[in-house]
Amino acid sequence: MAVWAMRSSKMGERTKGRFDRWLHDYPRATPIGVFLFALLLIGISAWSVEMTGERTRRADAGIVASEIAGAIGRQTASSAAYLQATSALLTSSRTNSPAFFNEFAQRLRLNDGLSGMVGLGWSEAIDARDAEALTKRMIATGRADFRIYPEPLPKSGRLDVITMLAPETPPNLAALGFNMHSEARRAEAMERALRTNAIAASDPVELIQDTGLRNQPAFLVYIPVHPLGDSQQFKGFVYAPIRIGDFILAAVNPRLLATGRVEIYDRNPDRDELIFSSTGDEATSAKPIDQQLLIFDQHWLLRYYPPAVRSPEPLTLVVLAGGVSFALLLLAYVLLVQRRNGDLQALVDAQAERETDRAAFVRELNHRVKNTLSNVTSIIALTRRGAPDLDSFADSLLERVRALAASHSLLDGGQWGPTDLKALVQAQLSGHDKTGRRIEIDGPNVLISPNDALTVGLALHELVTNAVRYGALSTDEGRISVRWTVEGAEQIIVDWTESGGPPVTAPVKRGFGLNLIERALAQELGQPITIDFDPAGLHCRFAIALRTPRPFRLRS
Repeated sequence: MAVWAMRSSKMGERTKGRFDRWLHDYPRATPIGVFLFALLLIGISAWSVEMTGERTRRADAGIVASEIAGAIGRQTASSAAYLQATSALLTSSRTNSPAFFNEFAQRLRLNDGLSGMVGLGWSEAIDARDAEALTKRMIATGRADFRIYPEPLPKSGRLDVITMLAPETPPNLAALGFNMHSEARRAEAMERALRTNAIAASDPVELIQDTGLRNQPAFLVYIPVHPLGDSQQFKGFVYAPIRIGDFILAAVNPRLLATGRVEIYDRNPDRDELIFSSTGDEATSAKPIDQQLLIFDQHWLLRYYPPAVRSPEPLTLVVLAGGVSFALLLLAYVLLVQRRNGDLQALVDAQAERETDRAAFVRELNHRVKNTLSNVTSIIALTRRGAPDLDSFADSLLERVRALAASHSLLDGGQWGPTDLKALVQAQLSGHDKTGRRIEIDGPNVLISPNDALTVGLALHELVTNAVRYGALSTDEGRISVRWTVEGAEQIIVDWTESGGPPVTAPVKRGFGLNLIERALAQELGQPITIDFDPAGLHCRFAIALRTPRPFRLRS
């Protein structure tokens, strides 16, 4: 049990991990795919419910069709019982007079129990040569207008003439004398009954009673009658004319017919012949249910059309509504999981970025500290060489470190990005112009790199220190002009000009300041430096590379 639980847990973790990867790799496709998959499952469920409802409706329709078929079968059995009872009577009787037959029919209460049958009749089999004798005998029994029709030919052979038909209604009386052997379908059914010595039914025909009335289809049922104890001698047929519509309506409960549309076909080798159709629109009916019927010895097809259901099952609507709600909730859950995973991934990425930035800051700090210490070390070494005593060494070193610190402060304010040249010049020179009129600063706002700013700041400090000690600022009338212009798109030309100070002469010995300006500045800037010791005032010119503003980037 514990092993199974561990396996299930690992499988769940792998599945969750795979799903999280899908959310990460396919942030748009995965939620849509999950939602569509949920809708697919909902559609399959709704379709299953609909199919279950359809099967239930088909089963109910099958039951209704079976009930209709059973009712028709029972009605057939009842009609067959009338025919067999009449056949038994005529078989055992010696005389078949109309009075005797009508008395028997009255006792059967045919008017109350025919159920679709037009009546019960007797068709006497005679030879065509005996037609005249039969006519005389029927007239003698009171049938004064009796005649055989159609008119038999001398060589017609056997005639099957209707001599009795109860109840004696005017349409039934009009059928007396009709030779049923003269019509093909009737003759075929009679021959089949005679051959099988059993009940036989004809194909659909028009009854003599309905001639010219455009009435419903009908059929006739025949049963042969032989004298008692002599099966070889043939007397005639007991028969029953049946209107198919009345027969079906009498057999089937109207409630069953109202549930759908019923069609009945007579099965023939060539084609199925429609013999009954109840009310109903085929366009509003569902797929039919077929039932095979054996009516006497005829094969019928019962086709029942249940009403079509246009609206979905209530359970289907419930499944759809609940399923869509579930799919939307699932989509919301997936989006929340995706957002949570995104937030977690953002935290991880932010942490990794912070770690990377921290390492880069450490590297940058180490680099700048090393550069600063290197600059300070060089300043100390060079200041020591030119200092005559300890006090002057300390003073010079302190001033130079301050100049370096001023440049560092300016760079820190700009986050060690490109630095404004004018702000750098003002930071280095403003402390030496108490009145604000002795140092003239003129030039556009341009940017230079941080390394260039440190070098230029030290050079300006050396130039102004030299001007205070030996140059223009050593007298009250001296002036300094610092001007720069942009040449082209990549270079700044800076001019340092002193005037009004003591006469200038070239130094015999090169000190720290001059070495810094001529060597260090030229090396750092990558541009030549010119210093002119004009007696009217020192003039220095150097070039700086122009920098475009860019975001600050740490060293990799």
